[in-house]
Amino acid sequence: MTKRCIITIGREYGSGGRIIGERLAEKLGIAFYDRKFLEMAAIETGYSEDDLSEQDEFIEKKYFPYKTENLSEELFEIQSRIMIEKAKSESCVIVGRCSDIILKDFANVVHVFIYADEDDRIQTIMKRNNLDEVKARKEMKKVEKMRKNYYQYYTDTDWGARENKDLLINSSTCKIEGAVDLIIAYLKIRGMLQ
Repeated sequence: MTKRCIITIGREYGSGGRIIGERLAEKLGIAFYDRKFLEMAAIETGYSEDDLSEQDEFIEKKYFPYKTENLSEELFEIQSRIMIEKAKSESCVIVGRCSDIILKDFANVVHVFIYADEDDRIQTIMKRNNLDEVKARKEMKKVEKMRKNYYQYYTDTDWGARENKDLLINSSTCKIEGAVDLIIAYLKIRGMLQ
């Protein structure tokens, strides 16, 4: 790697965005962050990882009897701060969590959005979660709605909008490894890799 860089990955549910992020980080030999932010937030707050997981990328207003603040809000603030600290100190791949907007002012960031054809997404969700087609479609709609609401709530921006992205990739046409290769090629074009 020529210089420190951060790759943020937004993704449609079932598009393979998380796997693409993991493989990209592995290929580049850099850190990968997704649910790991929850582990770090749990250590910092003293909440269980399960409690935080229920609020991860949600805007539900869950309160605990011994706390007055909203756990979703607190989790967003903690994850954002940790994300900024990591982006300042190391090269990494970050999946979701409004990372494209949180890190928009960083000069060394590439924002990627992974999408896929609906039928491919349904097949992926069916296989991964052992669901029939009807339940997979329902799950996809539920998660997509949650992600859109979360993103819009915290960024006041439309989720998946191309204005906030450097690279949009259809994983239906290029598959997982092709998407990883495309991102690496783009990093080379931008002068971030040799």
